[in-house]
Amino acid sequence: MSSHEASLDIGRRLLGWMGRVPVAAPQDRRNALMLQTILAIIGATALTMAVVSCTAADVAERRESFIALTISLYAWGCFWLLRKGLFRLSASLTVIGSLSLIGFTYLTYGLQAQSGLQMTHLMPLLFAGLLLGRTAVWWTAAANAVALAIGAWVDLAHATNAAAAAEVLPNLFLSGMNFLVLAVILDRLILSSQRAIQRSEELNATCMELEREIDEKERAYARLLHAQRMETIGRLSTGAAHDFNNILSIILGLATPLGKRGIPVDAILPGIRQAARRGAVVTRRLLSFSRTQAKQVSRFDLAEAVEEMRSLILPMFHDGIQVQLDIPPRGLAVEMDRDELELALLNMASNACDAMPQGGQFTLSIESSGTHALVHMIDTGIGMTQDVVARLFEPFFTTKPKDKGTGIGMAIVHRFIADVGGDIEVDSAPGQGTRICLHLPLAPHDPAAEAAAAEQRCILLVVNDQEILQLLETTLTAHSCRLIATRHGDEAISRLLQSTAAIDAVIADYDIPDTDGLMLLRQIGNMLPKAQRTLISDRFSTLPDEHGITRLPKPFTEQQLLDILRMARTSG
Repeated sequence: MSSHEASLDIGRRLLGWMGRVPVAAPQDRRNALMLQTILAIIGATALTMAVVSCTAADVAERRESFIALTISLYAWGCFWLLRKGLFRLSASLTVIGSLSLIGFTYLTYGLQAQSGLQMTHLMPLLFAGLLLGRTAVWWTAAANAVALAIGAWVDLAHATNAAAAAEVLPNLFLSGMNFLVLAVILDRLILSSQRAIQRSEELNATCMELEREIDEKERAYARLLHAQRMETIGRLSTGAAHDFNNILSIILGLATPLGKRGIPVDAILPGIRQAARRGAVVTRRLLSFSRTQAKQVSRFDLAEAVEEMRSLILPMFHDGIQVQLDIPPRGLAVEMDRDELELALLNMASNACDAMPQGGQFTLSIESSGTHALVHMIDTGIGMTQDVVARLFEPFFTTKPKDKGTGIGMAIVHRFIADVGGDIEVDSAPGQGTRICLHLPLAPHDPAAEAAAAEQRCILLVVNDQEILQLLETTLTAHSCRLIATRHGDEAISRLLQSTAAIDAVIADYDIPDTDGLMLLRQIGNMLPKAQRTLISDRFSTLPDEHGITRLPKPFTEQQLLDILRMARTSG
């Protein structure tokens, strides 16, 4: 370290030490550094003068040395008091000491002899104003007036002629005016400064009050959000119960004839199976209440899907309602989440049933219109006013009793239609029933997709659950897929490295021994970047999205599995 850097370091340390003064008042603490510096300069300078003067043989110079030593000790004494935290006492003694010294010089030399030093005699007044306030300014000004009067008296006593005596009064007046003007200016400045400080303190207090109010409002808002969330959870739970009641009604409606009319089981099982799929959809919605749930978009025929829902829709209506389903042959391909479409249609069919307590007619028809498929749902129920129609898709808005509905069904329908890029029309009037038309975009025709779907593929299965593994093996083998099946991650990597066939797809369950399915698919993705990767799990709400990995949530159907494999193959 150079001498210059060492000096700077010493200076920084000294300033830091002088700034650490145990003074509570912020303004006094800011002024403490300035006062310490002035006292240190006075004390060091006076001590140097005392040392120099004490070596002189002249008695007058030795007297000056004593005075300088006294001043030095006085200054260092005030410095010590300041370091002890006694700022006001130290500042007062500094001003008193300065006034005493000025009075002594006026008493010794008179007023006229000190006229050239009067600028320095203003320093106590400045110190009093800066360090002690308005009251100290006027006390200091009064003490200065006394010192000036003493100097004038000395001049009169030593006047040798009338002309010299005549100059004393003008000198006293001019000197007094200088002190008076400075005192008035300091008083005004201090008053303005105090007002500014008071205003600043008031603003700080107001800001603190505002911060407290903002914090309180934020806490109140958080409590309100919590209450609203709990209310929403309650409504959602009620809505889930409503959906499950619909599903159970379908299952009971299908299962009851088994014991009464001997209907074949094979004719009933498809409807029960689809009702169970509706239950899976409701469960997924509950899991995704506070998170984004991945949609299972697939390509399917709209007419075929609605036709398969016939066994779900018909049992929803009581005997007093005539149900007519006008469904065209196949040829309306769409790409969307099939479960959400079916849930939307079931919600609207349930609403139509509730709107006809005394009976009526319900018609569901499908037609093609350019690039869209139109799904018409018409009932002859009680209808709705325009005010109700305007709020029909508002979440939790309902005109039904609390035990009949929750207002989430049509909100789900509206979100589904918006997600697929479609539109919905509602036409209703009291006593004239309701007509709802869904505009669903048709999927572009892609003949290569069907050919790719039938092409034989080699698939690596990594599933620990034996029943799910057997289900996957049965399903995929029935669709001409070649399989490499294992239940462990390490074994899957080993089988992959040993395989002579090209692996087209990898299906892994998240819960597998020695690793997890997501980590395994990431590793395989580095080895086989072109292979399709599908993860099976029931906890996607807690898993991050992963590029290149398709999600298949539990429970799933055979068609969902095949749709995912086909769509991924087509997009690749």
